[in-house]
Amino acid sequence: MKEPEHILLLKWLILTGLIIFTVIVAWHEGVILMLYSVDKSHISMAISLVYILVTIHCAKRIYAISLETNLSRKIEKIIRNEDKIKIHINDERVLINSKIKLPQCLMTEYIKDLFYRNGKVSDNDESGSSSDLNDVYNSRLKGPQEIGWFVSDVMLKLGLLGTIIGFIFMLGSVANIADFDVSNMQKILRHMSNGMGTALYTTLTGLIASVLSAMQYHMIDRHVDGLIEMTRHMTHVHVIPKINNN
Repeated sequence: MKEPEHILLLKWLILTGLIIFTVIVAWHEGVILMLYSVDKSHISMAISLVYILVTIHCAKRIYAISLETNLSRKIEKIIRNEDKIKIHINDERVLINSKIKLPQCLMTEYIKDLFYRNGKVSDNDESGSSSDLNDVYNSRLKGPQEIGWFVSDVMLKLGLLGTIIGFIFMLGSVANIADFDVSNMQKILRHMSNGMGTALYTTLTGLIASVLSAMQYHMIDRHVDGLIEMTRHMTHVHVIPKINNN
């Protein structure tokens, strides 16, 4: 079954839509307001802002990968319809049989690099040098996600930091009390409740934000792997044999 265009973008929009719906429901129920008001460290607010930035970064990467996938499928369709292939490179443009211009995308760059490296595209490209070229493109596509994985881990660590700060608030309220009468005990319990709320809510916010951002970057990396495999398969199964048959 043929996948629809921009399938990655559609999946991400579904996930993001569910997240936004959940946030709206939580807002109407007063959960979000309670979370930010109880958290005296304001780390939950910082984690939320970082998550918004991460989501924007994911949106840009997902659109870019989705566009690359669509263009690569167009090239695949073009090459499949040609019995024989001659590659011509003119002013960085890649032409098939001197008449069909390939769109600028990863698959076009891959074919161009193979051509530049050997002066032609040959079966020897399945050797170690071709593997090095695959590693270059894998790094180029996955490199921008590395910062996202790092930030996802940082959000989790910020949640744990909020836990420590919350317990410090709790212990601090006890350490400053000299006389444990009824009124002081009420103050102690109130401060301990605030400290516990800070600890729990920051941990919860950091955990949720980290998991949701990791889901998005995992989705991106899976589609990047698929794009690279499609490029390699297309090049070695359809491009190279048709060139060598000339």
